[in-house]
Amino acid sequence: MKKNYVYLCGGMEGYSKENMSGWRNEATERLKYCGIDTLDPTRRFAFHSGFQDRNAVNRVVKMDLQDISNSTVLLCDMRYNQPGKRWGSMAEIAHAHTKNKIIIVWTDEDDIKHPFLEFYATEIHNSLDDCLEAIVNYY
Repeated sequence: MKKNYVYLCGGMEGYSKENMSGWRNEATERLKYCGIDTLDPTRRFAFHSGFQDRNAVNRVVKMDLQDISNSTVLLCDMRYNQPGKRWGSMAEIAHAHTKNKIIIVWTDEDDIKHPFLEFYATEIHNSLDDCLEAIVNYY
């Protein structure tokens, strides 16, 4: 597997498959147009139903971390107005930071500026358009 992907980090807890996939599908199509491939964790949606099984939980985490290892950039939807607590997303961001990945974060303009998110993010933008433009500039 090549290692030049954009990993699509963002909330999944509390989402329907359609809601968690919407922005990811748009980002994938727009980046693909620029010759940039993505890794979308929602492709493993079926594994997310077994969180009472420790092995299933470990499998999901390890596969997501492997995707991050195979990526150059993380695009992270961290908008507060979305469902879920974002614990997994913040853990992925911290992990990516230790691997010196480029971390592009999408927040809303009026979101609280959390110090950890501000520290780990390479860039923070207030629209998907601005995030995608930033990503293209890294390629």
